[in-house]
Amino acid sequence: MKIDKPWHRWFRRERRKAARLIHNPAAVVRVAAAVDHKAQHATSARGPLAQVWDDMQTSVRLVRAWGRREYRGVGRGTLVLMVGALLYFVSPIDAIIDAIPVLGFLDDAAVLAWVLGQVRAELYAFRDWEQQARLDAVAPAGPAPLQLGEPDGAR
Repeated sequence: MKIDKPWHRWFRRERRKAARLIHNPAAVVRVAAAVDHKAQHATSARGPLAQVWDDMQTSVRLVRAWGRREYRGVGRGTLVLMVGALLYFVSPIDAIIDAIPVLGFLDDAAVLAWVLGQVRAELYAFRDWEQQARLDAVAPAGPAPLQLGEPDGAR
């Protein structure tokens, strides 16, 4: 997959780092925590960035669930792309240094939008898995087993 964007060199570096990191699930969970920490500064997104923001939050949950061995429904290549994009997001030095107000996050948004567009089907599958897991957690255990025989005190 060829990337013809100004940030391609920087993203390739993070993607290579991600390919090494996925062999250590605890390190992947730490990446998710770092993204959460950085994302606290921007609590919400509006307009065209709203979908990117929502997808980024989903990818953080997916990466964290994978790192905790709770979710395995994602391929290695997809995971490398996601972790690479998240590493790019937390890296202060990339195509446009994050210290530059507003502009510093434009390249992060571009990388996230591109990667998350590539893995959208995986994000939908993960959201379905999350929803099913929530339903399973609140579903009643089922009816009480049927007792056959005489009731207590019948003799």
